[in-house]
Amino acid sequence: MFTRKSTAIGIMVLVLIPLLVILAPIALAQDYSFNVSENRVDLYINDDGTVNIVYDITFANDQGASPIDVVDIGMPNSTYDLSNVRASINGAPLTRISDSPYVKPGIAVELDANAIPPGRSGTLHLEATVRNLIYQDSADSEYASLEFAPTWFDSQFVHGTTNLEVNFHFPPGVTADEPRYHDQEFTEAYFEDDRVVYSWRSSEALGDSQYVFGASFPKRVLAEGVVQKPPAFNINFSACCSSPVWWIALFGGGWAFLAFLGNWRQRRRRMEYLPPALAVEGTGVKRGLTAVEAAILLEAPLDKVMTMILFGLVKKGILTVESEKPLKVHVTDPLPPDTKLWYYERRFLEAVRDDGTVADGALRDMAIDLIGDVNKKLTGFSRKETKAYYTDIAARAWQQVEAADTPEVLGERWGEGLEWTMLDDEWKDKTRRVFHDRPVVLPHWWWFYRPWAASAGPARPAMPTPSTGGTPVTLPTLPGADFANTVVTGVENAANSVVGSVEKFTGKITETTNPPPKPSSSSSSRGGGYSCACACACAGCACACAGGGR
Repeated sequence: MFTRKSTAIGIMVLVLIPLLVILAPIALAQDYSFNVSENRVDLYINDDGTVNIVYDITFANDQGASPIDVVDIGMPNSTYDLSNVRASINGAPLTRISDSPYVKPGIAVELDANAIPPGRSGTLHLEATVRNLIYQDSADSEYASLEFAPTWFDSQFVHGTTNLEVNFHFPPGVTADEPRYHDQEFTEAYFEDDRVVYSWRSSEALGDSQYVFGASFPKRVLAEGVVQKPPAFNINFSACCSSPVWWIALFGGGWAFLAFLGNWRQRRRRMEYLPPALAVEGTGVKRGLTAVEAAILLEAPLDKVMTMILFGLVKKGILTVESEKPLKVHVTDPLPPDTKLWYYERRFLEAVRDDGTVADGALRDMAIDLIGDVNKKLTGFSRKETKAYYTDIAARAWQQVEAADTPEVLGERWGEGLEWTMLDDEWKDKTRRVFHDRPVVLPHWWWFYRPWAASAGPARPAMPTPSTGGTPVTLPTLPGADFANTVVTGVENAANSVVGSVEKFTGKITETTNPPPKPSSSSSSRGGGYSCACACACAGCACACAGGGR
């Protein structure tokens, strides 16, 4: 019995050993392993508050490692413009530059055909411009301050020491003896192109470690308004964290905060359904959008957008809401003559089932097409200017309502501009404020929304039809506060019912319209890198750290 088992094990070993020998190089080849032999960064501090960051990083790729085909460079913040970022490898220009999906904030540079093969070296050159790095110095009101940490890399992939060089090029007009370094003393100072340069060099730096450098200099050389206010609080670790209890509380609270922040960011990301503008930003305003399309442009919550479509159909006499929870509607058949429907309104009606409920899936498909259509309509136009234009339209719609001088006109203008006023983020509060002490006549279409509620308020007016003739009836007047509560409650109930869970509804749409970046084929080896995690305890308190991956 023992002989047979031993023989079987021996056969398995004989089979597995050659297999492992064959597969080992393949497995090793899937991992990055390199040394950063040189890392030079020059910071050019400009009088307009911008800072030009210039990297020259030399990678020495290990034998048997994966080719270095993409590099993540951490940035101090996300104010850089990708269209102005320049990069090259060994002098060859690189054009595939994007936001890094792993280092936040950071830039991913694809090396493509210029990937650094195993056993070879390559120097990456990168230039980027950022803003909002210069802060008020907390120790001297006449000085500004800046802190920066060069990008670094994950210890899983980088090894050995690095020749690290950091150069601060101060704005013209700063004299040699005016800058003040922070905790890390610079090793050299000199003039270059009429600028004072503070330099730090070390041949024993580590590629996986963070080195923070800071300096203060006179504000007089900077343009007015470019100096940022100091942070609201400052952490002094040496004073407050000498006890182990403080460290436990600090890190325990930090992990809890990071978990909360991660969950919050993930939920917020699911609500960002509008795809980014991939084309060059155009000029001018895109006019002619409907209120619903403007809501998409402004990335209003999708339950609000669906509610705007619902009320638009109710106003046209096409839908009657028979129940709020669950939402059930009745479609007028046949449609009123000469009824004009927008494409998204037709799709909404198609989503209504025979039992009056609304199919979530059909609404999602409609929303996806609506988002895509709005994105196409914005091609060649300035999104910033267009957003401001439609925000102003919403404000003017409210002005029209507030200027009404009779209860009838007040109700009429409110009804006509309902969808536009709903673009206002403070719609509920503004509705209560505007109508607080002003009597108003509910527009007749409101009763198509809540016909069952007639008994709870003034009687629903019997509207005469053209075919039967008749004289107009006197519509009942509601006190302003009652009116505000009625419409706010109605809109809230509609928003809560039309799509069920807005987060789940929007999340599924975002997966199609604005999915998170997909990792490249080598993503398993990226390492993710490090991002800013410094606590300011210096004279300037300008926390502007960078991080890097791979």
